[in-house]
Amino acid sequence: MIFTAFRLLRDQLDAYIQSFNPMGNDPEGHVVLDNVATLETPDRPPGAEEKIILSMVNIEEEATLKNTTHYVRNVQGIVYQHPPIYLNLYMLVSAHYTNYEHSLTRLSQVIQFFQGKNVFTMKNSPDLPLQNTPDVSELRLNLELFSLSFEQLNHLWGALGGKQMPSALYKIRLVKITENRTIGLGTVIEEIQSKDSIYFP
Repeated sequence: MIFTAFRLLRDQLDAYIQSFNPMGNDPEGHVVLDNVATLETPDRPPGAEEKIILSMVNIEEEATLKNTTHYVRNVQGIVYQHPPIYLNLYMLVSAHYTNYEHSLTRLSQVIQFFQGKNVFTMKNSPDLPLQNTPDVSELRLNLELFSLSFEQLNHLWGALGGKQMPSALYKIRLVKITENRTIGLGTVIEEIQSKDSIYFP
């Protein structure tokens, strides 16, 4: 589901960036999913030059949705299974262009796009290749610009091991991760019997 979320955002953002190209669509696209930390490695294959790069730089569990029930009722009865994990993803959007002015222009377009549309579902973001992905109908992404201090920004790019480039950090809420695996099967309690009487709820 993490890849599905990033792919949806990539395709939607790329379609928006393509609309600024007066010469028509670029078949290779303007937005790629890539690890920005590997840009300066010597054996890195080409593919992210002159592009907007989307990289995941952190994952956190949404604590407010952690304590949900382990028991689910379905046609089989009452089943015990681990509840879904809800994640917040941190997406770094980097403008990787040799022309600095071009980088700033593209980054401005990115911020403009996510300001105009910060909620993504399959209904408002039609993408046929994703329709057959399991549980994709439940996908709902809420994006917010996540601001870092100068010190935090320095630590982030230091951890990535590269030179800082024009970028913006977004927090993506919420990505649901679940495995529909039943751990145990129970039955619905229909009556409670004591030594003296029977009570029907």
